[in-house]
Amino acid sequence: MSNQDQDKLLRDLADSFINIANEHAEIQEKNIVNTSFLYAASRFSAYVAASSARNLEDFKGKREKGIEFFTGEFTRMLESNMNNYEKAFEPTEQLRYEEFMKKE
Repeated sequence: MSNQDQDKLLRDLADSFINIANEHAEIQEKNIVNTSFLYAASRFSAYVAASSARNLEDFKGKREKGIEFFTGEFTRMLESNMNNYEKAFEPTEQLRYEEFMKKE
């Protein structure tokens, strides 16, 4: 799979998860939806780490490195998305996610 194909797949999958979160946010408070989304991501990340370990000792030995990796990736992605959303406050910028910037 090419990098371009992999990037498209990643974004399509992310959009499918975001669509579900947006549906929940229509009936639940968005901070609760966000917290559950974070919990789900951390739980799945722990599953990925555990499923790649050979045994408990291997899992424990890679635990800190795994936490560093996942938190580093989250930080990088969050910074990138925050930079993208900064544009929503610029009056001349065409908003890609305008519907998500509704003021409550």
